[in-house]
Amino acid sequence: MVRKTSGIKILLVGESVFKIHKHFKGFAAYETASITSSLDKFTGRFTTTDINVSFMPNHEVSTKFPFTMAELSQWDVIVFSDAPADNFLLSEETLSGKKVINRLELLCEWVKGGGGFLMVGGWMSFGGFHGKGHWAYSPLSSIIPATIEPHDDRMEVPEGKVPLTSFDHPIIDKLPNKWPEFLGYNRLREPTGDVLLTFPSGDPLLVVEKCDLGRVAVFTSDLMPHWASKNFLEWKGYVPFWKQLFRWLARKI
Repeated sequence: MVRKTSGIKILLVGESVFKIHKHFKGFAAYETASITSSLDKFTGRFTTTDINVSFMPNHEVSTKFPFTMAELSQWDVIVFSDAPADNFLLSEETLSGKKVINRLELLCEWVKGGGGFLMVGGWMSFGGFHGKGHWAYSPLSSIIPATIEPHDDRMEVPEGKVPLTSFDHPIIDKLPNKWPEFLGYNRLREPTGDVLLTFPSGDPLLVVEKCDLGRVAVFTSDLMPHWASKNFLEWKGYVPFWKQLFRWLARKI
């Protein structure tokens, strides 16, 4: 993880995955493995802007995610995307019986003191696949601007659903009125903040809220496939949207 020192500093956490494949060829069987640990297709979109995105993959979280307020304060905005709560709650120290600080409680304090936080949807976000995101009962549920379901909250919509603008706000100002479709999202209940985008079902896509001195947001679909459609990735509003969301979270607009 390399952190840039100028502009708006974003720490994006999660996304990476290791895969083990089992192959059967008649009487013979073998395994292969692969890892997806780069988010260059997203972070690279901001290289000519004042948005500096550093990436911490899932397998580094337990040892490298900040344990102190000073470490958190290096960042303007922290983003969790497809990262389960257990990554932050479990560590080698915890598993060996040693008491350590709860980094999610620390993160809540950081946000209330002026930090920006965003959770992006995915199979390990919010409730997640079979509830394994496990965020409903975590400390972060106290600052998330909606109610997280404790069970599987995924809404797979392979036919694509186009969101509707439901609230005027600087985050979506000057973006194209017509949004592209999304292929899935996490379903949240009872939003408490400003619901800027909703699906035709009424389920929120983007909810934002001030949290004491800080700001929080949830984007219930994804920033990359499969829920983020090809049309979303190629949409002319893609980079401007994320820039404006990050700038709002960083209290720059």
